[in-house]
Amino acid sequence: MSTAAQLLPRNQQGARSQQLLTVLLGDYWYLRAEPLPSGALVALLRVFDVTEAGARAAIQRLAQRGFFVAHREGRSTSYAVHANTGGVLAERTRALFMGNRHASWDGGWTIVAYSLAEVERTTRNAVRDHLKRLRFGKLVDGVWVRPGDHGDAVAEIRESLGRSIPVEDLSCFVGARLPEGANSGAAIARAFDLPGVAAGYTEFVERWRPIAAELASVSFRAHEQRPPEEALRIRTALMSEWRQLRHADPMLPQQLLDEAFPLAEAAHICEFLYDALGEPAERAFRNVLEPFRPELGALAGHHTFAELGKLADPSRDA
Repeated sequence: MSTAAQLLPRNQQGARSQQLLTVLLGDYWYLRAEPLPSGALVALLRVFDVTEAGARAAIQRLAQRGFFVAHREGRSTSYAVHANTGGVLAERTRALFMGNRHASWDGGWTIVAYSLAEVERTTRNAVRDHLKRLRFGKLVDGVWVRPGDHGDAVAEIRESLGRSIPVEDLSCFVGARLPEGANSGAAIARAFDLPGVAAGYTEFVERWRPIAAELASVSFRAHEQRPPEEALRIRTALMSEWRQLRHADPMLPQQLLDEAFPLAEAAHICEFLYDALGEPAERAFRNVLEPFRPELGALAGHHTFAELGKLADPSRDA
């Protein structure tokens, strides 16, 4: 059995069925408003050995979360990706496909400091969870930092918590400079768990490098003879894992990373595999849709790493 075949996700290993659907639609139904029949969504998940009951449960959960909008025609139900997910999708696309493009940084930090008593543990935990989601790192207890200007994001934390936290109990400083000791490589590495993030990228490289080498070693004709479902499974497993890594990465400026930080190699491998498998994976996606509604199959598409990076680049509008 080939190395690539061994990596195919079976029994939902490495990706929950909800995540599989969001990855699949993000890759081959990007920004499309047309609803897909529920049977087609079930068939897509069947490629990954998800049972019909598991697939329908995943669809319902995504609808309850607001990711899907149901469209009923008689006894048939189709689901479209909610239009309001566009902004979130653009942010996630930037993280996935522009993560190795480090923006310029002037050395300024956003520092958040809060002081909440033990009786306010719920509010304190909420503040901490918000800061983690916004990719802040904990410098010391009650002091969180992130490079760049993120004052607007901190203001959103205040708004979301309402009156549960007094203004004087949460302070935000934008454009600040960290003290020399706090700005050391060791302190930053601890605050953002850079060793753990680097270990994740290293594991990714070790797992996917052989797959990339295998794919690069075969001729285009031989690659074309492989079942397109295999390409779909490999590409989806790749992006499921990449998305988890990017979610955990604080995405710090290049100046704050060690030269040996493995992001560049991991991104290179991910880009090569994602691009190389795009056409056959799209074909497999289209083959699943066409028996339900042939016209929908023609709308399926895929992008390269670079194309999605350009689509998500906020400077394109400037």
